[in-house]
Amino acid sequence: MFKFKKKIIGFILPVLVLCLLTACGKKKEKYIGDINENTITINEDGSIREIACENFSDTNFDISGLKDDIKSDIDKYCGSDKKGAVKLLEYKEEDKNVRVAIDYKSLDDYNAFNGTSYMNSQDLLAFGDVALRDMAGNDIYVSGIDTSVAAYKIFSADAAFTLNISGEIVYYNGHVNINSSNSARFDGLGNAVIIYK
Repeated sequence: MFKFKKKIIGFILPVLVLCLLTACGKKKEKYIGDINENTITINEDGSIREIACENFSDTNFDISGLKDDIKSDIDKYCGSDKKGAVKLLEYKEEDKNVRVAIDYKSLDDYNAFNGTSYMNSQDLLAFGDVALRDMAGNDIYVSGIDTSVAAYKIFSADAAFTLNISGEIVYYNGHVNINSSNSARFDGLGNAVIIYK
C-alpha cells in the first residue's frame, strides 16, 4: 500500500509542478467587468481603452461572426506597420448584448480605426473660446483660464459615452455630466468638452 501511494505521489507531483510553471489554471484577465455602457478611458501615456457596448436585440443583425469581424478589422488596420496599435482584449456576448474591450495605442489610432474625430490637445483654444463651467458650477470662457497655474489638456467628442481620465477634470461644457473628479458622461447631443490636468 505504501509503495502504491509513493508511486501516485511520484506521478502527481511533477504534473502539479508542470501546471505551476505553465500557468495551468491561470484565470484570464477580465477587462469589461460590470461595465454596461460605452466607456472610454484615457490613460496617462495617451493610450485609450474602450469598452464598447451594443444591444442587438431589436435588430435582425446576425452577430454570430461579429467577434471574427472585429479581429479581422483589427488585423487589417494594424497590418505590418502598426503592429499592436489596436488590440482586442475581451469579447462578451449574451442575449444579443455585445460588450467588447479594445486597447488603442493613441487617440489617433482610435479615430482612424473608428472613423471618429475626437480631439485631445494641449491647445485650449483648439475649439475656440468655448463657454464652460468650473467644478463649483461657475461660468468661464476658455480665454479666461489661467494656463500659468497648471498644464491643461482639452478633450472633445460628439458621442454619448462615459469618459475616464488619468487626471482631474477642471472645466466642462453643457454636454457633460460630471460623475467624479476624473469621470464624466458625454450626452451625445452636441460637442462635449472637458479641460483637465
